[in-house]
Amino acid sequence: MKLITTNSAAEILGVTPVRVRQLIQQGQLRSVKHGRDHLLEEDVVHQFNRQGRRPGGRPPKKKSRKRLRVR
Repeated sequence: MKLITTNSAAEILGVTPVRVRQLIQQGQLRSVKHGRDHLLEEDVVHQFNRQGRRPGGRPPKKKSRKRLRVR
């Protein structure tokens, strides 16, 4: 069981350390508090990363079905 910091977990997940702390607060990631730092199990972070999270940001626009009239 290897423990890593929120910064290391953020690099693995491709998010910011603030987002990792939000995921901990929401209960989506387990952590152990050591002083003021959160420590996470590396295996748990990799497992969370493989779960297929939804991509962030705005969803792509749907293609419009406009047709040109030919005269």
